[in-house]
Amino acid sequence: MERVRLLVVACLVGGLLALPAGAGASRAPRQLTLYGFEPLTPWRQPPLSLPAVDPRNWSALAAKGLAQSRRFAAGSWYCEYLHCAHGPYPLATIWGVVPLFETVDAVAIASPTPAHLRAVVRFARHAERFYDPAVGGYAPYIGDRGANTTVWFDDNGWLGIAFLNAYRATHNVRFLGDAQRAFRFIYAKGWDRAGGGGMWWNTGHPYHSGPALASDSLLGALLYEEDHETWQLEAVREWVDWANANDDHDERQLYLEIPNEPNSVNDYVQAPLIYAQYLLCKDGLGQGYCTRAGRVAATMVERHATKEGFRFNYGPEYDAIWLQWMMAYGEATGEPYWLHLAELNGAAAAAHATAAGGLWLGSWWGGPIRDPETHPLMLRTVAATTSLFAWLSVYTSPRAKAAIAPVSSAPKGP
Repeated sequence: MERVRLLVVACLVGGLLALPAGAGASRAPRQLTLYGFEPLTPWRQPPLSLPAVDPRNWSALAAKGLAQSRRFAAGSWYCEYLHCAHGPYPLATIWGVVPLFETVDAVAIASPTPAHLRAVVRFARHAERFYDPAVGGYAPYIGDRGANTTVWFDDNGWLGIAFLNAYRATHNVRFLGDAQRAFRFIYAKGWDRAGGGGMWWNTGHPYHSGPALASDSLLGALLYEEDHETWQLEAVREWVDWANANDDHDERQLYLEIPNEPNSVNDYVQAPLIYAQYLLCKDGLGQGYCTRAGRVAATMVERHATKEGFRFNYGPEYDAIWLQWMMAYGEATGEPYWLHLAELNGAAAAAHATAAGGLWLGSWWGGPIRDPETHPLMLRTVAATTSLFAWLSVYTSPRAKAAIAPVSSAPKGP
């Protein structure tokens, strides 16, 4: 499609992003935008128009995925691989189990029945066993203990967010404390103050990590919504400002997973930083954060910015995080484009993800899973696809606001 030079009024008709046709050539040139935000890419192609999607019973799909996940059960916990068939560390790690934790949270937020709330409490209490008091943070494997244990700062961000969602589901302040504990550890040991900024990947300090910076920034912004501790908001602002100045050297100005590697752009780094910046803006730290969030979001669906268009197919765990927080962003800003995008990918996952043994171990759009760290028969693959369905069940329901509202102002009741 050739580049169109006209003013666009973006509107949604039946859930589709519509672009006006037949505009007169005499109009002043304008770049096409998504809800008023121009993409950061210098070429600025139009945003992707989204095809129609048939409705699905997302709650039923989430329940089916939870049943599949039980095939990975090992006592009171889960296996990293089916049948715990993987070397000396057979149980699920933080990264391996976080999407299942998020699923349980989402199911309870969408439908806060006593059984669903008990499931959150049970899961969160077991996840507390990752905590290693010797280091003050959550170690990657249950039972890891000792001051010399390597602990990952992105793990602590993702797990802290899952604990915070457990708090939002149950209103149990214990889980808010678990999330705060993760953030205090990150704040004390994760940020490279001596080197001028950047979030370390782990306590060994091998390099600065985009996923750690993204998850940790989002955790801090979400915590501020609940406990109003100003130091958290100031830390998030410092981290985000550093990211905007130092971590976007890709030609699309998107955030990098690994410093100085332009090919390391990944969607699950973008969405947490989009939503964190929306929250910074909402909390009075400047309209510029709203603008940056909107422009990064527009870039992610700009016609020539991604090879696959609206088909997110790198790996279920990454793509599920991206869509979870873009649905949150859409709910917060009143932009249904993002829910529609998630529904498209959810419908594809429902159609294509079934693989060995009837489990959701495949990619969402067909073909192999591209992520080299996603191996056959992993819990995280089933759990991530299930988490997408679970969060879709939230954001397509009357309970959508409960997913983003602080507990003090969250809607009560089913």
